[in-house]
Amino acid sequence: MSKLTKEEFELLKDAGYSEKVIELYRNKVNVGVIEKPDVNLAYTGPCGDTMKIYLKISDEDVVEDAKFQYLGCPGAASSGSAITRIVKGKTLEEAKRITEQDILKDLGGLPESKLHCPKLAVTTLEKAITMYEERKRRPS
Repeated sequence: MSKLTKEEFELLKDAGYSEKVIELYRNKVNVGVIEKPDVNLAYTGPCGDTMKIYLKISDEDVVEDAKFQYLGCPGAASSGSAITRIVKGKTLEEAKRITEQDILKDLGGLPESKLHCPKLAVTTLEKAITMYEERKRRPS
């Protein structure tokens, strides 16, 4: 857990980040790597931020674990934390229905200039699931 200074906390609040976003960012929720994931995929959004999602998926197509890495702003970090929290325990079909609105609702909103961050998280998850499903269908 990294410690934000009072000044950094205030800067994030002044920029329009909710306390929940700041908390997820500060605590680096689900930031990391899954050793031997069933799928991992990196995607760079149009804004230049990059997210890499790691998924552990059961034989019943349920997401057992999800982690992520990112290069970007607190909006990207908190969106990654939110989507990896939301997706755990969901089937792949349920995971495909996670929307940017679900992330925004979970986060309590984001500054207007950061509304592209949930899209980065959703797109990265969708691409990872597609890759996993395509690999699974391929004959060995």
